[in-house]
Amino acid sequence: MKHTKQWVALGCAVLLVLVTGISCFFIGKEYEAAQNRKEQELNVLLNRSELEGLGNVEGKIYVTGHKSPDSDTVCSSIAYAALLQKMGYDAIPVVLGGINKETEFILKEAGVETPALLEDASGLNFVLIDHGDYSQSADGMDKANIISIIDHHNNGTVQTGNPIIYDARPLGSTGTIVWIRYRNYGIEPDKQTAFLLVGAILSDTGNFQSATTTTADREAVNALCDLAGISDKDALYRDMYKKSISYEGMSDEEIFYSDYKEYEVGGKKYSIGCISVYDEDDAKDMSERMKKIVPQAAATGMDMAFAQINIFHDGISRTFIVPSDDTAADVIRSAFPDVTFDGVSFNFNPGMSRKQVLVPAITPVLESLSE
Repeated sequence: MKHTKQWVALGCAVLLVLVTGISCFFIGKEYEAAQNRKEQELNVLLNRSELEGLGNVEGKIYVTGHKSPDSDTVCSSIAYAALLQKMGYDAIPVVLGGINKETEFILKEAGVETPALLEDASGLNFVLIDHGDYSQSADGMDKANIISIIDHHNNGTVQTGNPIIYDARPLGSTGTIVWIRYRNYGIEPDKQTAFLLVGAILSDTGNFQSATTTTADREAVNALCDLAGISDKDALYRDMYKKSISYEGMSDEEIFYSDYKEYEVGGKKYSIGCISVYDEDDAKDMSERMKKIVPQAAATGMDMAFAQINIFHDGISRTFIVPSDDTAADVIRSAFPDVTFDGVSFNFNPGMSRKQVLVPAITPVLESLSE
């Protein structure tokens, strides 16, 4: 009996230790979780505090991408306007031109209307998405109240007299930056917005085939696909790409200007029109067609122009550059000494990004021409 009581007492002591240990474990976990929630809430508070610096914005805030709008610029504008709306701002997305067939497809699949067309920015409040150059923005933007620039390119020509929120990151898509800002503000995109951002990122990174792709872009798509209910992002991209290479009913000039940007460096003005095709035969055909269009584009106030014809799908990566004249061709040769020229276009394998490869490569060449 004595030994039995001792064993019972010992068992009770062990049980007490176990219960205490387990209780302490869960209390510790709850404390850790509470601390994490507190830290997250603080981070959100700190990130949102930047909005205080904008003060009271009178009137609507127009959120717009660049001229010749592509999928990243349109979808990111819609998504960022939605974020501002959730923060209590009277924000509205707009476009600065007709949208292309790929963007049209993404909006239709997401169940979202095409934003209204804006022609004059004078006197209005703006958030600029996917650009920071006056030449790529709406007329009258130099007379607008620009409160934010959200971009993934180089710093542009836009200047403001007031403090702004400027978020420029070297990521594959502006859509990824918008997703990060949703996270920073502690807000989850709705299903439609998540779908738009997936489309934006897949489009600008060529389904992660572009050299501009980063870990952030991949993580963004993974998270957003879950929210959007997208089970096969590769299938979505294939459908997008088929639409992007459909130029039915468009003239060669309209094709060139469908994804077009102007630049200025070292006193030299130039432009690049990007075109997507399916295979090398299509690229050769398009190069011949653009050979007639690019000199005309250069004659509209540019020193030179280039047509960039890309193949980015199913692991294929090729780029063909058509120069406007001999001077433009010499610029490409100086920037890429080993590139081959077939008499019409320069051929690059693998392909290249306009933003991350072509523009940075020809910039120092053009600067040297002005010296």
